[in-house]
Amino acid sequence: MYVFDLDTVELPFHIWCLSCNERIGQGVRFNAEKRQVGQYYTTPIWLFRCKCPSCKSYFAIQTDPAHTRYVIESGAREQLQDWNPEEHGGFPIHDPEAPSEDGAFSLLERKKTQQQDGAKRQARIEELEEHNRGRWADPYTRNAEMRRAFRADRKARLERAARDANLRERIGWSDDLPLVGESSTDLNLSTPVVRRDFYEARAKRPKPARLAPAFSRAQRAPQLSTAGRRLAGQLLAPGYAKR
Repeated sequence: MYVFDLDTVELPFHIWCLSCNERIGQGVRFNAEKRQVGQYYTTPIWLFRCKCPSCKSYFAIQTDPAHTRYVIESGAREQLQDWNPEEHGGFPIHDPEAPSEDGAFSLLERKKTQQQDGAKRQARIEELEEHNRGRWADPYTRNAEMRRAFRADRKARLERAARDANLRERIGWSDDLPLVGESSTDLNLSTPVVRRDFYEARAKRPKPARLAPAFSRAQRAPQLSTAGRRLAGQLLAPGYAKR
């Protein structure tokens, strides 16, 4: 019989129970039996004995101070993951074979990377300084160009403000509500442009062909007999009157 303490332990990774083959997820907490099973230099090695919630069988995990991680002692097996849990909101897995960031080679590589980055930044700074010197070689000319551009922009802003005020007055638009600026679509749909496009399209439209009469007036006139022509002459005479 051995002496143990009760402590709350949280699974550091996903495991499979060897008794019922049920999966227990990372982060599940257990009231575990805690006892010391060894020592790594001056650091104690702790073993946690937990009960599976499905089959009530026991499994044990213990600390591994040499590699700063947990290992399964018995009753379960770790779920192997071929993806990076950090990309899915999980915790990173310790790789004991990965080079330490505090080692001499890591410090040398980090120093070399910093030197390369510093050289790139210095080249960019010199490029910006050269560009600035080229633009401000003649301060008077540069200042005149800026003032000219500002005056043109101010004139355009004043004209736009006057047009907006006129539009607000015509349509009864409140001064508190903003007006949307003009766009290329609005200019293409304005009344003068639409009217011009309409007349141009109508001028390009082919005119309908007028058909010539199939028969002339003389051919369409009925052929009268001699008596009929005599009667027609009497009826059309100016002095003829009905009796």
